[in-house]
Amino acid sequence: MFDTESRGQVGIGTLIVFIAMVLVAAIAAGVLINTAGLLQAQAQATGEETTSEVSDVVQIGEVIGIDNNSQGTIDTLNASVQLASGSDPVNVSQASYTISSPTGNATVVNGNNNQNGAITHYQQQSLEDGTSVLTEQEDILVVELDLDAQSGIEPLEESETVSLILQSPAGGQTYKELKTPRNIDTDASYIL
Repeated sequence: MFDTESRGQVGIGTLIVFIAMVLVAAIAAGVLINTAGLLQAQAQATGEETTSEVSDVVQIGEVIGIDNNSQGTIDTLNASVQLASGSDPVNVSQASYTISSPTGNATVVNGNNNQNGAITHYQQQSLEDGTSVLTEQEDILVVELDLDAQSGIEPLEESETVSLILQSPAGGQTYKELKTPRNIDTDASYIL
């Protein structure tokens, strides 16, 4: 009546194999969930850093070159800076400035490393005295770069091409190429 040769295997061995498969699947699911959580946290941090690099940008407006040393060279640059469209607040006192000219390159870091006095801030529009943080679109700050006070770069001669790069603390960069005039009179100032 009962055919014992075609019955399925039932017993403790099958139960052990089934439990082992469930345990392996549970461990694999735990590892996948943990890895997914780590990847999500890393992706979120990377996204925030990238957003701050793009959104913390300062525009360089008009740059005026001045001959303060009466030698027929431009030894001071006054650059007006303001927030770019949609930018978050930027502390300009922590920004770094790179000046590149044919006579040499120099990176001036303002803030704690401005011991030589090469950088001075002048509040221009919508800013209180002593403030170097641009918070609103209409805020304008004049950054004075004294080339004589900074080592590694000489005052600018006539007909030189100069690059000015402003890097905000979060990493956003603004690049401005300037050209000195053909003739520089002593004690004169020029829009570059």
